[in-house]
Amino acid sequence: MTFVSALPSCMDRFRNRITWDEIDRDFIQSHLHLCQGEDLGRKGTDKRCGDLTTESCRISGHGEARIVAREKMIVCGTKLIPMIASEFGATSVRACKEKEDGQELEPGDCVAILEGLQAEILMMERTVLNFMQRLSGVATCAHRFKRTLEPHGVGLLDTRKTTPGMRILEKYASACGGSYNHRMGLYDRILIKDNHLAASSVDSPSKLERFVKDIRRNQPQVLLQVEIDEVDQLRPALEGGADAILLDNFSPEAIVKATEINLNQAVLEASGGINEQNLSLYAQAKPHFVSSGAPVHASRWLDLGLDWR
Repeated sequence: MTFVSALPSCMDRFRNRITWDEIDRDFIQSHLHLCQGEDLGRKGTDKRCGDLTTESCRISGHGEARIVAREKMIVCGTKLIPMIASEFGATSVRACKEKEDGQELEPGDCVAILEGLQAEILMMERTVLNFMQRLSGVATCAHRFKRTLEPHGVGLLDTRKTTPGMRILEKYASACGGSYNHRMGLYDRILIKDNHLAASSVDSPSKLERFVKDIRRNQPQVLLQVEIDEVDQLRPALEGGADAILLDNFSPEAIVKATEINLNQAVLEASGGINEQNLSLYAQAKPHFVSSGAPVHASRWLDLGLDWR
């Protein structure tokens, strides 16, 4: 009978999903300020051009519009609606949410009802839909990945392959779809990659073990992960005290071999070249986690529309 030790003590640190309450609102508002200038335009330093079409049509009065799903999806981005209204100066608009981020929608489902001045709803419409279509696409793709991995007891991790300036929102969207969040940036985890090893002239198993031990000794409290690209590097990384091992571009067969050597001493994360077509093969190899940037960079915008009532 094969002995399998208890799960690594750091496992819970990999099972993290960011919530909306943890997101820095000031950072998001600064991004929305760029979106407002992008859509309404500026003259000189601070004069907005505004919505010339709505003004030319002389649209006035109050109205009510529904944001509606045109296809099946995991919705994400509803919590941005009041922030967008505030940034666009749409002070009359009130959003009554029918669905929450992370909920599954069917075609025709109402996500939210916007009430207020018709001109203000029209002014913010495109930006609201742009964010929601993008983030819902990420959440929906992450959900498909999670659904494939879950029966095998394998978790999904996202990556830092995100749209510049949109990382926190795209990671939030992947969490809404069921992914766990990997490190947010370079500041919150040590991940020694192949380029770090090459730059440090670490080119043998013995050097790798000493290198990892030295970092572990100097950073005893920080989560330490080491990327390896061949099975022979696994034992030295473990002996060096790594909390987690990233199996870079390993075949499913090589992952099985790594799990047999590891015996749950460290968290095993498989990454590199994993997509929806081969995901089930990696799930069957049973690393602790599979990480993929595909839910962000390979997802498509989903169809949401704004219908007047």
